Amino acid sequence: MKVAIFTETYLPQTSAVETQVFILAKSLKKMGHDVLVVTSDMESDECYSEQDALFCPARPARNVYGQKAKQRKLSRLKERLDEFNPDVIHLFTFWQVGGLGLKYALAHDLPLMTTVQKILDPQSAFGKRKVLGIADRARYRSTFHKALAFSDHITSPSVKICKRLRPICRSKQIRPIPLFINTELFTREAVFEEKKREAMRRRLGLGDKTGILSVGGLTRENRTETLLENWVKTGSKLQLVLVGSGPELENLRSKANLLGIASRVSFAGVIPHEEMNLCYHLCTAFVSAGVSDSMKAAPLEAIACGLPAILPKESPDAGLITEGVNGFLYANSVAFLDIIKNFEALDPEKELMMKKLVGRTVETMSIENQAKAFLKSYVITQKQHYKQAEELE
Repeated sequence: MKVAIFTETYLPQTSAVETQVFILAKSLKKMGHDVLVVTSDMESDECYSEQDALFCPARPARNVYGQKAKQRKLSRLKERLDEFNPDVIHLFTFWQVGGLGLKYALAHDLPLMTTVQKILDPQSAFGKRKVLGIADRARYRSTFHKALAFSDHITSPSVKICKRLRPICRSKQIRPIPLFINTELFTREAVFEEKKREAMRRRLGLGDKTGILSVGGLTRENRTETLLENWVKTGSKLQLVLVGSGPELENLRSKANLLGIASRVSFAGVIPHEEMNLCYHLCTAFVSAGVSDSMKAAPLEAIACGLPAILPKESPDAGLITEGVNGFLYANSVAFLDIIKNFEALDPEKELMMKKLVGRTVETMSIENQAKAFLKSYVITQKQHYKQAEELE
């Protein structure tokens, strides 16, 4: 099968979408399928191909990707797409690159599958100066609704998003699909040099404390402020480690000082994705307060490394959790504190046993098994497309 995947950004793999597309493309090729990733690159002035990826020049933008393909250059990618001759078009974006994929699918009457990672309000996608980017907002909104209308199959890693889409796409088949993680990178079996372990411990501000890790953007959406408020009543042996950056960083630092917990909270900044495995290994549990629609890869990566994930019951990742086996779900701050106190006096032997049990829950989640789920969706997409074509004849 030949699959053309459209994503606004691809390199480096710093977001869940980029990581998902990278692993999907890699695993499909390993299974004998042909993949062409169509994306954009701010470092280039001309279109180019590299390792089964097709890049269009991009410029900075006030959207969630921080960039957008140059519209006047996009048409130059069509010749390469014609050479590839895809069987299925797969959209991961609704910005400029996604618009190209949608137009190409419609122009060539190709099966179209759309994966919705997040239902974005375009009004909030351009920062505070919303008066800028009116044309971009209109284009995004148009591409989003057209993609849903013309897709033969719609998928999302988030059950919450699937539920929100069903009233909009009543005649469409909408199917939850796995969120990819790199199970070759994120594994509890990894071994690290002592020098690297010590350097990372210092960066995380662990000292001799037990690290409880939270990974993600420091934004209002992720509700990190709620974590800080809950942290006031935790034991002094626990260190809350916040990995990530964002617009709320300084507000959260001030909040930690105001609450008197500055010494028990580490702001570790952004850590490269390839170093996150060590970060997970040095901590004891993963925690989040986020309840947005879009699923995050970090809880699953943490579980793969042996960390139980402590999440709100409303979290989109809640479906990943088997309580007491690979994590815990909480409904309020009282329940949160009841869970956290179990980690205050966890001895090394029990922690090692816990991590082994947690890590085993994702042992069947090989990259190949994850790719098979997408292959099944591609087959459904093709069948639906050609079934509709037959009905119109």
